[in-house]
Amino acid sequence: MDQESITKGILSGIVDRYIREITRDPHRSIRKLLDMAECTSDGPTQKICYQMMQQMATDQSSPYYEMIHHLVTHADPQTVKTFGINLGHNAWTFGSGGIRRIITETNTPISWAVIIDRTENKDRIPFSAIRDLVNRGRSHEVYAWLLSTSGPLNEWDKYTKLFREHNDCVFGLITEPDTLDEQILEEAAEIHNLMILLNTDAPDWQPCADRLSEKGFLYSACRFVQNEVQAEEIIDGSWLEELTLHHPLMAFTIASDSLPRETTQKIRDYIWDTRLEQIYPVLPADLISDFVIINRLVTHRDLLYRVETDGCVSAASELQFEKSSLKCEDLFI
Repeated sequence: MDQESITKGILSGIVDRYIREITRDPHRSIRKLLDMAECTSDGPTQKICYQMMQQMATDQSSPYYEMIHHLVTHADPQTVKTFGINLGHNAWTFGSGGIRRIITETNTPISWAVIIDRTENKDRIPFSAIRDLVNRGRSHEVYAWLLSTSGPLNEWDKYTKLFREHNDCVFGLITEPDTLDEQILEEAAEIHNLMILLNTDAPDWQPCADRLSEKGFLYSACRFVQNEVQAEEIIDGSWLEELTLHHPLMAFTIASDSLPRETTQKIRDYIWDTRLEQIYPVLPADLISDFVIINRLVTHRDLLYRVETDGCVSAASELQFEKSSLKCEDLFI
């Protein structure tokens, strides 16, 4: 057995123990877990993240205790453990070191996570191109992938095969409520490296959110912000307020490329401030800017890739995506 397998085995046992302890005494157990995580983390990404979480945990009345307690008492423990280790160890620790090594040796620009737009249209690239992309990304120590869908999940069998082939990665699947029928949910429940990101733009998202929570899914909410009215619903707190009734783990805002920059900045600032002030029992994140910040910690470069439906690549360096000259096949070669 190699050292990496031994490390993962030790981590698995530790996480199992703390999941049990958090159900009994969340305050004390979470503080102990964060103390241990900071002491054992050796990379810049992990240390900064754990220090921030420790700062949050100093508030004994923080609603984040409620969030974590609900997570460990309602979500499938195998999914919590697998997803947590894949993200915290594989993507942020082991993978980060590998990415930095590759950048040093080859000067290849690498995005620690990649967003893939699978909106259905006539120009959409075949799924085989996505599978090849993930295979190449894994050879460059990229463990985090986010697939954005709309309409029916007509590639569901291909998705599940991809998720299982790369069971050391984390996958987020942005999807709409009416696509998650019982058969898909039954199969998704057995995929422990998957987080469903429920698109709350749909008017009937609430029953689906409750069903995900009741069935033990690790799920989060997301909101595509297309205009000023939707932006105001974020900034005035009404969206996050409504989410608290349905217990998502995280709440992701995703700004449209056409949104005015000053509006995008306001959304980012609101999300950042709300996260630090610990107002709601849900962890808010601005997907683009927060992923860029993580990439900066990992690679010392501001970068996030998004593969469009036609295979073209857009890149974000701060708040929004801009078109680049890259194609899907140019990444990770």
